[in-house]
Amino acid sequence: MNRFFTNSSLRHAAALLFLISPAASCGNGGTDERDDVTNPLIEDQSTGKEDTGYLNMAGVETHVTLESDIEAPSYEIFDAPTNLAQFAVTDLRKRMEFYMELLAEDTATTDRVEWLVNGDWISTSAARSVDVKKLTHFRLPRVNAVILNRTAENLTAGQVFTAKVPAKPYSVMEDAGDSCAESDSHISLSQSVYWYLWEPEASGCKAALKDMTVTVDEVLPQNPPSYPEYDRLWEDKVLTVVLVYGELDDGTDIKKDYNWGNADRMVTWLENAGFAEEPDPPLGRRFGKTVGELKEVVDIYFPDVFGGLTDYANFANWQRAVSDHEVVIYLGHSVLGSGFAYDRAEYPSFYQIFLIGGCLGYEYYVRPVLAGKGGWEKVDAISSIVENLYTEMNPVSGAFMAKLFWGYEHEGKAKWQDIMAAINNKLGHAHFGVSGARGNCFTPEGSRCGAGQRFESAAATPIPDNDPQGIISTIEVPASIPIGALSVELDITHTYAGDLQVILSHGETDTILWNRAGGSQQDIRQSFTPAVFNGTDAAGSWKLRVTDQAAQDSGTLNKWVLVFTPQ
Repeated sequence: MNRFFTNSSLRHAAALLFLISPAASCGNGGTDERDDVTNPLIEDQSTGKEDTGYLNMAGVETHVTLESDIEAPSYEIFDAPTNLAQFAVTDLRKRMEFYMELLAEDTATTDRVEWLVNGDWISTSAARSVDVKKLTHFRLPRVNAVILNRTAENLTAGQVFTAKVPAKPYSVMEDAGDSCAESDSHISLSQSVYWYLWEPEASGCKAALKDMTVTVDEVLPQNPPSYPEYDRLWEDKVLTVVLVYGELDDGTDIKKDYNWGNADRMVTWLENAGFAEEPDPPLGRRFGKTVGELKEVVDIYFPDVFGGLTDYANFANWQRAVSDHEVVIYLGHSVLGSGFAYDRAEYPSFYQIFLIGGCLGYEYYVRPVLAGKGGWEKVDAISSIVENLYTEMNPVSGAFMAKLFWGYEHEGKAKWQDIMAAINNKLGHAHFGVSGARGNCFTPEGSRCGAGQRFESAAATPIPDNDPQGIISTIEVPASIPIGALSVELDITHTYAGDLQVILSHGETDTILWNRAGGSQQDIRQSFTPAVFNGTDAAGSWKLRVTDQAAQDSGTLNKWVLVFTPQ
């Protein structure tokens, strides 16, 4: 359910570390957990408060459309919408209730922007042949967002929010100086990072402002209880976890770094919970614990093993963490606009869980993990929607592992709802959520996917190039099936997946499965779990419309399948 966009200006700030350092804006405050936080790994995990819906205890997941006028130099015009959107994201986030997901490296997003020209909305592909002077108003549809607290109450499709953005985003530093920026002792204000420090409500703000509208397209339905895919974790009877502690301080003695102390503290927690250190680990330090026929292995990488998301010299160590472990926990700096480590890594084919401990992980780092794994059926990802405190690193990791280990040892009885409740209760807030859990197959009673009823269309149909009408393929479901969950399997060959839009329709309900994502990747062969049909009846006609919305590339709808799990 996560599809988000780019900001070219961030690439100029790719080496700027931020957010979880003790000197950083999200690093100060709080009490040192080395003094007073209890060890989650030895707390009772047998009970847990249950939650539903988007797995964040205080919020709902939505799709929204951003729309605004735009003023930019002609050579920046096609990157300008997503650059401007960064200011809107900051403005909304500071209200503490509205969070939109972004991704600086998602080069396909520029092509998702639509432009209003002569009263008609046209694609970016078509806009490239239009006089740039006519490109003054845009919209970016179906952006993922999480809405929390009071704003989430009674939220409905069609609601419109506004965010204050600069009328001239490319000259805001020159026009306004620091008058519209929040001061930050760790980040030097410049044009390239102004969006992050954006404070349009500041007294004396000199920038000309305008509104960007944010319209709620749909409020995603609450999903039924879901679980990590324990059956896959049980396959070899060994659960492998790695905690990667990045460097936080700017000092020269790495062993005095704050995160070195965090890693030492985690070692103590593991030993107190019955884990024993094992000799000759591949990297870092390794701890193991056996429970019946099952084993749990935890590797700890100290800051000298991998220093952070732009540690190019030690990237091979990060690659080893990703390649060799079922659970990957990163605890360290985030980087403005650079997901180098997440974006460059080669991801294994087995199921994994990622805990993205860097600040604003939801906005920036969920998407490259999803792209690397090739679909939600292979990964679940925990991330924070705000700047989290450096003092929260061990509590969130410990609470997560404790509940996951308990479920691993007790027939898979710990739901994702239980795990997220344990994290949120430990921290005292709901800033962390999990993506990808909707539609997971495992339940303690058996696979909800394996029991599904399957209907398919295998009539190969060419997709006409650059044709807004596209093709429609129909599957008839002859009998009543109350839908508990739906999986849609697509097999499409195409030379440029970023040209394609795929819409599934049943009755009066439409949902977009693929919306010009993937850029230059070839083919779409993956499963989707649109929850919008849950609770309805499957009987009747199901229509799949596939359209190619740009010239030059072609493809074929080979097969598509509906798999229904009854309620």
